[in-house]
Amino acid sequence: MSITSSLTTKLSVALCDGSSRRLIAGWWYFILFTSTIQIFVAMWAMSSRGGAQAFITTWSAVMLIVLCMVGTIIMRKFHNSVFVGAFLGAVVAASQMFFLLFLIFLGFIDD
Repeated sequence: MSITSSLTTKLSVALCDGSSRRLIAGWWYFILFTSTIQIFVAMWAMSSRGGAQAFITTWSAVMLIVLCMVGTIIMRKFHNSVFVGAFLGAVVAASQMFFLLFLIFLGFIDD
């Protein structure tokens, strides 16, 4: 048994009475909660900044909303490998976009 599967088994037994499906659902709800907080922070940043920075924060909020909606649909209805793989690819692309946005906003610290 690999380390990842043994840790998942221990977490599911400790937190969800042995149900790995409930564990994944719990993690997904936590991700949705933190994404909602990030969307509100993006809206606040959009109202306090102007021009390109407002567009970037609006775009990142829209991307988070779309990823949350698509992820929820895939988790509930489409469990095959094609949809899960496409979703994971979108998540990786979004994480690269957010890292690039982090670097861009790091340059705006002095403003």
